[in-house]
Amino acid sequence: MEEELLIKDFGSGYEDYKERRELLKEIEELRKIKLFLDEEETRLTREIDILSGELEGVDIAISAANNHTLSYEKRKKDCVKNIEFLKSRKDELIKETDELHFKVKELRAEESSSAMLNKNLRSELNDISSEKARVIKRLDIVKSGIKSISKEQVDRLPNLEGCDSILKQVYNLLRETQDRMEISALMKKRL
Repeated sequence: MEEELLIKDFGSGYEDYKERRELLKEIEELRKIKLFLDEEETRLTREIDILSGELEGVDIAISAANNHTLSYEKRKKDCVKNIEFLKSRKDELIKETDELHFKVKELRAEESSSAMLNKNLRSELNDISSEKARVIKRLDIVKSGIKSISKEQVDRLPNLEGCDSILKQVYNLLRETQDRMEISALMKKRL
């Protein structure tokens, strides 16, 4: 129909007809190309929209990855600090352990010394006990001597000065005995 309209408009020659027909073919091809290009434009617009959405997703993923990387770096720095702290704490604990081992050795040495001292003190206590027994015997002798001196003193009033000297010696002996007994009592209380 379009061909007829074109033929009427341009006249009636075969050349005109051929030329018109070529123009119509070109118009038809241009219309098909335009349809094709419209479809391509629609398809490419959809692809652009899809790719834009994917790019937004990629941007979000990149942002999340950056945040994760920053978080990882922060945790890494914190871990390095913790490792350094733990290393220094380990060194402190090793030093404290060494000091405790040294103190334990000292305490064992002191325990050994104390055991030896205790043994020596018990030996001295036994010596003091036997000394006490001898002193008690001496006291008995002194008492009987005092009694005999008293008796002699009564019998011999003129020899008072000699008796006085003997009494002073006896008094001193009694005083020494009393001091030793007090020391012995104190030692027993401590043990």
